[in-house]
Amino acid sequence: MKHGLLTFAAAASMCMSFGSAQAQLAKGNSCKFLGNITTSYNWQEYCDPQQGDASCKYTDLWDQVTCENATKWGSVHSGWGKFNWTNADRTYNYCKQNGIIFKFHALIWGSQHPTWIENLSVDDTKKAIIEWFDEVKKHYPDLKIIDVVNEAIYSSGDYHSPYKQTKIIQALGSLAEDRLGKRFNCNTNGYSGTDSYQWIAEAFRLARERWPEATLIYNDYNTFQWQKSQFIDLINGLKACGAPIDAAGHQSHDLNDMSGSAFKSALYDIYQKTNMPVYITEYDIAKQGDNGQKTRYSEQFPIMWEADFVCGVTLWGWIHGKTWVDDSGLVKNGQDRPAMTWLKQYMATDAAKKASVKSIYVCGRDAAAGAAGSSLSLSVSESVIALGQTVKIGAEMNDCNHFNFKANGVEIKDKWVAPYEFEWTPEKAGEYTITVTAAGSDNKEKTATKTLKVIEVGPFGGKPAAIPGTIEAENYDNGFAEKAFSDKSEGNSCDNYTDTYRSDDVDIKPISGGYALGNCQKGEWMNYTVDVKESGSYKVTLRVGEGNDNGKLTLSLGNVVENVTVDKTGDWGTFEEVELPIVTLSKGEQVMKIAIDQDWIDLDWIKFERVIANGLESSNVESLAIVPNPATNVINITGVNELKSVEILNLAGSVVLVSTDSKVNVESLNNGVYVARVTSEAGVYTKKIVIKK
Repeated sequence: MKHGLLTFAAAASMCMSFGSAQAQLAKGNSCKFLGNITTSYNWQEYCDPQQGDASCKYTDLWDQVTCENATKWGSVHSGWGKFNWTNADRTYNYCKQNGIIFKFHALIWGSQHPTWIENLSVDDTKKAIIEWFDEVKKHYPDLKIIDVVNEAIYSSGDYHSPYKQTKIIQALGSLAEDRLGKRFNCNTNGYSGTDSYQWIAEAFRLARERWPEATLIYNDYNTFQWQKSQFIDLINGLKACGAPIDAAGHQSHDLNDMSGSAFKSALYDIYQKTNMPVYITEYDIAKQGDNGQKTRYSEQFPIMWEADFVCGVTLWGWIHGKTWVDDSGLVKNGQDRPAMTWLKQYMATDAAKKASVKSIYVCGRDAAAGAAGSSLSLSVSESVIALGQTVKIGAEMNDCNHFNFKANGVEIKDKWVAPYEFEWTPEKAGEYTITVTAAGSDNKEKTATKTLKVIEVGPFGGKPAAIPGTIEAENYDNGFAEKAFSDKSEGNSCDNYTDTYRSDDVDIKPISGGYALGNCQKGEWMNYTVDVKESGSYKVTLRVGEGNDNGKLTLSLGNVVENVTVDKTGDWGTFEEVELPIVTLSKGEQVMKIAIDQDWIDLDWIKFERVIANGLESSNVESLAIVPNPATNVINITGVNELKSVEILNLAGSVVLVSTDSKVNVESLNNGVYVARVTSEAGVYTKKIVIKK
């Protein structure tokens, strides 16, 4: 199936593509699901029969699951880099095992957010949101249906949920401005204009980038009675802002006292004014007693189920005493209440089995955003490219011959003649939102979007690091993951310093005087393009930190492969210098690789110092003068700062004299040819000398 909207027209194979076992109350219908929830964080309680009562077996009744609490942001995200998926995984795995639909609820909500984000700045809130979205994507990459934003209607001076306790609105609004390159009215407390919906639209864009084939829902309550007009305005405002929204979600907790005719009028009015497919996401009837509950179910449920724009219905609890409000359960003491008896009978009728969905929704989110008969699609040949690389962009719509393409709001092509595709080469690195706009025969404008990331590749700073010299570890090559570097943790895991120095996933943290690679773990690596100025011998020193027992890394450069063990240097943040054996390098540009072989290491820099060995004279020691004085039998060492030692070697390589003074008395030596080896803070130098007395 082309897209993931769970509406599907009347074709069983489309429903089955989502893994529905079709053994539940909705088994006779090929287009819609009838689902329910987990409660009390104890999913397993509702997977198996209770007290031998088979009517309590979940998969005998329902073909879709929404976690009441377990997937909410506040239930999972307990601090920077800390996530607990235990309860959510029980439900997710059960759905996989039993072939039923798993619906994620909810990515952004003003309630049940992590309490620790309430004290964050706008920038840190932005980082926390991105960390959350990325973690959900990593943990559940195959989500098919998602409540993206929950309860953001603004009414009577406040939101439906306590967004004001956080800076979620400001963070998402700021992110929209950063990414789209224009200013929006996103930081107000109310929706004073269309642009102020951009903070919600940005949440949908973030979700679409991570789950391009999923159905994305906006979800809210009081949509049929008290805030119906505000809900309509919000949905249409999101569409006007270019949000990739696929469906409107109605919680439907507000129907206890609503007649069937009033409910139908409101449901159809909302649909006709938004042209957006509908999910009934949290339906229940409470505090009406057995007969009242049955009456409301029999009046309201057929209306929602048989509406050809309603894609699925999720009931909000079913076991009496375990639902979120008193008296809304359908099974009490192991016995079906009258409403449950009626529901089972209704779902077996031809009317329930034949309830269909409009064919315009078969193509999923593209058609849902537009009108009947025309579906707009956008293609971008690559999602990530190197700066200077070309991508092919194209669009299709069956009744359109004019497509306008933009990148971050700036027009890049206006196509009136087929084929409706072209090649484009971005001039700058960064993230681009590619947008195509078109109008079909109905004259209604439609929009489709894709995201393109352009990365600058090559040496950091634009030129290779020079050897001899010091290479800062955080200045690894620019480029793609698994080509320029490999990192095992998403985002910067170093003590909350996300994107402190660079914006990819390599872990970098500030230290005194600069930055260092931190939390380096086994399997990670970084490449550095270097330029060895002269062939010869080099002393290599690494400044490293290790707060545990020991870490290990391998330095590779040309034919040199050096293994390094880093013993505990003290608490994290304490660094020591580790010297490697003298290595021989060949002149020219080449790639150095640092590979981490054992957890954990912090790495500040790698220093290469030139060593003149084997008695060979070199131009880079011209400042070193060794002059034998036959009158005094003294060799004077000049031009060397911070001298450590002088060794005199015979041509066989044996040390015959050692001194720590710049004036070396050679009276004990015979006339002949020797090598003076001088060690200083700057390095080790050798020079041939001739002694004549």
